[in-house]
Amino acid sequence: LQESPGGKHYSFHQKAKGLEVYQSQIKVNTDGKGLMLSFFDNSVHEATFEFEKLKPVDLLSHIKNFIGERKLATQKEQWVLTNENNLRNAYVLEVEGASGGWHEVIADNQNILYDRDMNMYFAAPDTTVKGFVFLPDPLTTAGKTYGGIYVDNFDSNATWLTDERKQVNFVADFDAGTFRLRNSFVRIADYDLPTTSITTNNLPEFFYTRNQSGFEDVSIMYHISEIGKYVKQMGFNCANNLIEADGHAANGQDNSYFAFNYNPTRLYFGTGGVDDAEDGDVCVHEYSHFLSYSAAPNSNVGSQREALDEAFCDYNAASYSRAINSFNWGWVYNWDGHNQFWNGRVVNSSKIYPTNLGSSIYRNGEIWSSMLMQLWSDLGKQVTDKLIFQTHYGYAQNIDFLAAANLLLQADQQLYNGIHYCPITQRLNERGLLPAGKTLCPNGIDESGKELPVYLIRKLDGISITSSETLWNT
Repeated sequence: LQESPGGKHYSFHQKAKGLEVYQSQIKVNTDGKGLMLSFFDNSVHEATFEFEKLKPVDLLSHIKNFIGERKLATQKEQWVLTNENNLRNAYVLEVEGASGGWHEVIADNQNILYDRDMNMYFAAPDTTVKGFVFLPDPLTTAGKTYGGIYVDNFDSNATWLTDERKQVNFVADFDAGTFRLRNSFVRIADYDLPTTSITTNNLPEFFYTRNQSGFEDVSIMYHISEIGKYVKQMGFNCANNLIEADGHAANGQDNSYFAFNYNPTRLYFGTGGVDDAEDGDVCVHEYSHFLSYSAAPNSNVGSQREALDEAFCDYNAASYSRAINSFNWGWVYNWDGHNQFWNGRVVNSSKIYPTNLGSSIYRNGEIWSSMLMQLWSDLGKQVTDKLIFQTHYGYAQNIDFLAAANLLLQADQQLYNGIHYCPITQRLNERGLLPAGKTLCPNGIDESGKELPVYLIRKLDGISITSSETLWNT
């Protein structure tokens, strides 16, 4: 059971003959008063059972040739559905990788049946401390794009970079005369290569330049703490638990990811290209995977569902950054991406569903994140943020974009009695995402007699109108 401001969310897992069935979630979303809002059934029906006694083999040796040297985290026996609609028993393994990430591997006595990369990329006294961060990144505050003198240059200092640092306050831990980078939201740790000492100080000051490892640590602390506080203030409990973060991880790769098979869960920030943790968008994106997982545990299964998760994280990063500084807000990862290292992503694309669906969950996500950023402009940051967070509590395995669109409309009904139905359906329709049975609102007329979508009208006969009012009756 998971609760959100808009209702209660029940998850069930199927068992047969004493064994759990792999990825057989049933999800029921209610309004908290007993009224069912949506139901998603991923259970297995009318399958043939094939039972084989599994040999007590050395599982690590068994899978080594397939995915290399790994550490075994957990193993359990489950029913797995084959392509022939048969349920066969097999080992379901959580296998830790050398770089800290992990895979879910399914193996029987002879074969590796399935290998799934599970990483989602990209109570002590405390007190307020000070530190320097990019807010949200040096290019945004400088009003520049990557190039010329505005480059990473192998993590070296430059006057223009030093000048873009901003002093901020955040909560840290104070223990035995030492200030440490940890609070109720995040704890900085070192559990992955490259090995880096954990930043501490005897004074409540964490002032670093970008060539010092403490700079990335402070960036993670600040940006995650800000998002965590904001999410809790909105009334959502998905930020209640602590997460650990390694600001210099992934063995120098230019990638970052969230791993949920640890307690507490972990974030890994790579240092290839531009150090990922220097960009506030990366910090918020990766933390948003944790928020999504906390809101709807174990639901991130299926290509469109995974794309929705990437879109949610990109949207949160863009929403956070745009509220700080609107320069080039349509780009996500202005500092870490959109350069020779990688192309970055956008939240102002013109993609529509399903025409522009491709093989990349990240690029597919731009359909959803761009639609959300249009709503950000229509409804404002906090309303749109609350709507998409409420929507995530209802997510289930293997849902598609249209199911998510229905959940978004349900979220508006749960939180705001449906007053944003008109702008939401209009934006969904523009993206090819209007669910079956949903209709658009009538349009309004401007002073020249031109017909306008209702969500764009702000004044009528000199009277201020909000996007949530029924203009066509005025």
